[in-house]
Amino acid sequence: MASTWHRTGHALPPPASPAIAQDSRITLIAQIFYFVFLMMVFIGQQPFASRTQDELVAMAQDNDGSDLFKQALFIGFALLLTFVQILRKHPLKYRFSFWPLAIMLVWFLITCSWGVDPFVSFKRVMQQLIVIYITFCALALMGPDRLFTALRWALILSLMICWISLPLTSAAFHPPTESDKALIGAWRGFFFHKNIAGAVMALTFIVCGNAWIDKRKWYYGLFALMAFVFVIGTKSKTSLALCFGMLAISNIYRALSGNTQKRAILLLLLGFGMVGFLALYIAYQPTVERLFADPTSFTGRVSIWRVVFDYLGDHPFLGAGFGGFWQVGAHSPAHDYLNQQFQMLTAHSHNGYLEIWVTTGPFGLIMLLLSFIALPAWWFLSGATRENQHLMVPAFAVWTFVLYQNLLETSFFDKDRQVWVIFLAAIATAHATFKAKPRPQWSRQQPRPSTEPTHG
Repeated sequence: MASTWHRTGHALPPPASPAIAQDSRITLIAQIFYFVFLMMVFIGQQPFASRTQDELVAMAQDNDGSDLFKQALFIGFALLLTFVQILRKHPLKYRFSFWPLAIMLVWFLITCSWGVDPFVSFKRVMQQLIVIYITFCALALMGPDRLFTALRWALILSLMICWISLPLTSAAFHPPTESDKALIGAWRGFFFHKNIAGAVMALTFIVCGNAWIDKRKWYYGLFALMAFVFVIGTKSKTSLALCFGMLAISNIYRALSGNTQKRAILLLLLGFGMVGFLALYIAYQPTVERLFADPTSFTGRVSIWRVVFDYLGDHPFLGAGFGGFWQVGAHSPAHDYLNQQFQMLTAHSHNGYLEIWVTTGPFGLIMLLLSFIALPAWWFLSGATRENQHLMVPAFAVWTFVLYQNLLETSFFDKDRQVWVIFLAAIATAHATFKAKPRPQWSRQQPRPSTEPTHG
């Protein structure tokens, strides 16, 4: 007999297991490990060191994955989390299923083979692999709620250290010896550069502002205000411009948590905003180049982008190999296309999308757009509910901030930099929350037998 399908309601959560309660201590240990990992990433190995601008650039150039201490530290965190996972007695709260990201990492490894220095490219890919593994391994043990809580408190602790450092050390400011005079006096706290400090503090403002709206606890409002004032002190124009915009957009998204159609309109507007930025650049390219041709203004981004486009015109298919375009020694492919002297000190393309395109080719760019724009857009469109908005809304705000920031900076797959690690935590949180959303189940129902008498 034919059967029909009918919806029986939302999937019920599995019954609570006594092993879960017994293993809460292991979950807490994993959360502490991840929190310490975040603080090590945020603070780095040389906080408050006195550095000139040239020394800062040189440090960026030398970051090729050869730091033995950092390698040992990250591998140690990965092994510790793996050991905790082995000891667990309860089921994992998350199982890795973000396969586009895994495919992209495999492609990155393949691109190393044709780079000018395959070993440097390989080391940079392995840095990424370890950082991503730590993030998703911690997520598997803790779940998205605890993961994002650890991120929020790591950001708050970093904020407090930065504020305390201002009256205590002159290294919390860019010194008068800077070759770029626009940097002098800008706040940087313990961070590498004022632009990094501005981006991290802007994300702290967004995360704490959303926490205050969700939890209505006064200290989150105070932390958000402190973070915003610090962003102003960094003189980071990009981060300051994005602060209020991203907080406003995230709260519009919060208000639309129960309406998929309106959330779709919001996501389309965000996409049009990014396309509009590029369209304005193309339409007014001569004017933009005249305004920003000075290397001290806008960091010479337009001329840097020209280097990338010139290389892509000659090598349109494969790219230069992951991490293999800028600062790979004397044979760096970028050296053949430089158009201004200051670009010898450039460490990246000042555009995350162009950076992936020029190093891993069109396929790498397509996988980036799929993994970090298309799929997360679907999660945020269909995965938000009133119950999970305390996770999805701040994750959405971080996601949006980083997508826009990468139009002017490079943070996608940027080694173990702070913004990239924060972005990974937000993506992991959104994916796990989306997967955990209750969904209707369909079951097969056999039709009732007929009660009519059968005539012979």
